[in-house]
Amino acid sequence: MHTVQLLDTTLSLFSTALRSGSSRRRPRLSHEEFTSWAGRWRILLQDMGFLVEIPSDLLGSLHAASPADPKAGFCTEQHALLLPAATEDVFEADGYKPETARPNIIETASVETSPFETGNLGARISEAGAASAPDGQSTWLRMGGCDDALPFTESGFFDKFMTLRDVLEFCPGDQAGCATALAVLWLLRGGKRVAGSIGGSALHGTSSGPALEEVALCLESQGVHTGLRNLHKLPEAVALLRTAGFSVSPHKAVLGDHIFAVESGIHVDGIAKNPTLYETYPPESVGLERSIVIGKHSGRAALRLKAVQMNISLMETHENRLLAAVQKMAVRQQHSLSDRQFAALCESIKTSFGEKRHAAAKTGIRPLEKRHG
Repeated sequence: MHTVQLLDTTLSLFSTALRSGSSRRRPRLSHEEFTSWAGRWRILLQDMGFLVEIPSDLLGSLHAASPADPKAGFCTEQHALLLPAATEDVFEADGYKPETARPNIIETASVETSPFETGNLGARISEAGAASAPDGQSTWLRMGGCDDALPFTESGFFDKFMTLRDVLEFCPGDQAGCATALAVLWLLRGGKRVAGSIGGSALHGTSSGPALEEVALCLESQGVHTGLRNLHKLPEAVALLRTAGFSVSPHKAVLGDHIFAVESGIHVDGIAKNPTLYETYPPESVGLERSIVIGKHSGRAALRLKAVQMNISLMETHENRLLAAVQKMAVRQQHSLSDRQFAALCESIKTSFGEKRHAAAKTGIRPLEKRHG
């Protein structure tokens, strides 16, 4: 498998949003705060192995802040040219023209160029790819759009661009909710580079490209070595996004705090026996922890595991009464129990059972204990 590159464009998205008149969601940062924030973001993303696109208006500030090796691990973004008509030739030749699947080709380079004439796409991209930026990095052309291209991936959609993979980076849109799938397919078919952002469209809108953390984990699950490392630091990226005023859903794939929380009895029992039955990657690989949620769907297996997690001694004779109490409380409050509520119920069951045994000992009558397998 060839080496793949995942380019994060978050800083460019934020820089655009901070400009007056931008329709993008604006981060909760002043221009001065953004420079400091961007430095931390760049260091963190590079530490995980992502490439980081640096907007031209931020390049000088980050160079000054990190003079030791300012060019390592990131790409400059200073110029963008749209080539709409050139791409239409590719689709008209094959007789199908999906409305939103038609790509937009954008040249990303760090040198001033003149707009390309529309014409033969392959020749134009090859010409652009021969150029190099002053910092020694190759010029890349960005292919955006393609939101509805997924149905066409088995009928030659990617084949038209694969000969240009050395100069073409893919940044599919997410209007159809398929950006991650398209990006993964591009790389599995032989593409070399994908541009997107941490969090993807859930944070930055449908035109921001795929969620890079989802692309990375999908590739890893297919046995593709991405060269990424330290993905257990992804919660730090989430924390930085929150300081910029962005809300990350606790159920967001890969990033959400609650994605490894399980309640259903059969799920809990299966995970206890073999985690890979329900988890394509271990929680610790992305800096998260597995948690057992106690609620109306919980069974005795969940109670046992939760008690072990919380270092609570739970006798087998307590399980049925505790399960009934848990389900009753969950139904009454219309949501799962907190750890504090669960601990309190465990204590009340043990106390109640102890008092009954004490009363029975005084009268010489042994209380009946329901046995179960």
